Amino acid sequence: MSFYNWIYNYGMEMNEEQFLEEVQYFNTRLSEVIEQKMRCESNKILADALNYIRDTGGKRLRPIICLLSAEAVGGSRDKALSTAIALELLHNATLVHDDVIDENYVRRKNPSNPARYGEKQAIVIGDLLLGLSCEMLGRCGDPEIMRLVTRAISDIAMGQYLEFTLRLRDLQEATEQLYMEVAELKTASAFMASAEAGAMLGCGSEIECGNLRNYGKNLGMAFQIQDDVLDICGDPAKTGKSVGLDIKNGERTILVLHALNHSNPSEKKYIEEIMAKKMEVGSSEIDRVREIFINSRSISYAMTLSNGLVRNAKNSIEGLEDSEAKSKLQHIADLAAKRIEEQALASFIQH
Repeated sequence: MSFYNWIYNYGMEMNEEQFLEEVQYFNTRLSEVIEQKMRCESNKILADALNYIRDTGGKRLRPIICLLSAEAVGGSRDKALSTAIALELLHNATLVHDDVIDENYVRRKNPSNPARYGEKQAIVIGDLLLGLSCEMLGRCGDPEIMRLVTRAISDIAMGQYLEFTLRLRDLQEATEQLYMEVAELKTASAFMASAEAGAMLGCGSEIECGNLRNYGKNLGMAFQIQDDVLDICGDPAKTGKSVGLDIKNGERTILVLHALNHSNPSEKKYIEEIMAKKMEVGSSEIDRVREIFINSRSISYAMTLSNGLVRNAKNSIEGLEDSEAKSKLQHIADLAAKRIEEQALASFIQH
């Protein structure tokens, strides 16, 4: 089921068509920028990078959050558009590099950049997208916005580095607190920058900017936890990604950390051996790990954490004046709470 059908099925207070209009509006403006760039500079690798972004789509949540945040504080989305596009280019750049590091060959139901072009060209494509992101960011003309978003670039890279190096450390050194720190850097920082930058460009007050930043932080961390759940319980036909990649890569996810403390000795030993890569990990091993996560109620625990963060995100913007933009931001949080139900295999989640 596409993202658009997901929105249609789970529409709440806001009219579903209104949200679709936001996605379509941004896609149209993004396409205009891509076409203009390709008219000015035509070469194969640039075309590969930009066509991939345009054709494979995505939820566009970060740029839409940026635009809505500007409007939610009484500003204009037009002033935030170049920054919103910069954030979407940045997000896609990080996905390309993630796919190289994780050896992920499927992205959004399509071959990933490394699968399509090879790892070396994929790295260059990621770098190119990052450069184009900075170019678009420069158009905002606000040094403080540039500082905010470039700090997010550093945070994302640091989060990715910490996550990668954590795989190489003793499993006992991984804690839930460290996991949350990585999640904030790697995933939530882009959501935080999107919401805060939009609020700043909309001339929001210091309190409004802070509240929207908290909205982005909580929503981004909820998405990271959901990604952990979907990695082991997701339906590939809906997520567009392979199952069990985190397990194969030895990721210290919230599910792994919880299961280690809530499993019987034999199950704990099995997880430790998987994480230490003492065995080949195929479909039967993934099934066994999933079974352990169900028995230890680790999936239920992760979903409870995620739902709490979604509530925190909505509460963060409760004090904003009522507006259509505020309602849409709340609706995005509601969609996040339904994301697991839509993309996961229900038989696993019911446990």
